[in-house]
Amino acid sequence: MAVLAAVAGLLLAAVAALFAAATVVVAAVVGTALLGLAALAGRLRRQPASVTRGPMGEDGVIEARKVGGHEWVAYGWSDRDSPER
Repeated sequence: MAVLAAVAGLLLAAVAALFAAATVVVAAVVGTALLGLAALAGRLRRQPASVTRGPMGEDGVIEARKVGGHEWVAYGWSDRDSPER
């Protein structure tokens, strides 16, 4: 009977060890993913505004006109793929 209890204890300890190891692996994967996202966010933050915001005029301002109420019309966005920009 003592041998059976010892074997059951060893199996339980092995399962607990596997669970602990899997927990460490999951924590490492999540930590690596968070560090990667933080690095990507920092890299995007350091890029010039002209790269991240889209087409603008030479002075960095797009042209827009108020057409009434709270409505505005912006110009210069349709030629985004033009060769001169």
